[in-house]
Amino acid sequence: METTPLYVLSRPDGTFKFYVTPDYAKDQGVNPDKLVCVEVPSSIYANGSIDDVSTFIAQELEKQASS
Repeated sequence: METTPLYVLSRPDGTFKFYVTPDYAKDQGVNPDKLVCVEVPSSIYANGSIDDVSTFIAQELEKQASS
């Protein structure tokens, strides 16, 4: 399965923001060391809505937190 990496900044309140590249996050004032890479299936990235992408990321973050 082809994937597209997105770089996610998790916030203490449980929300998150994602970026296409760590360099862009850095340009926005985010410390790249605080980013988590989530591999999103290319089909969701290319054809899904922003809600689809956000839901996938949230599920992946939950999986990572419970392991």
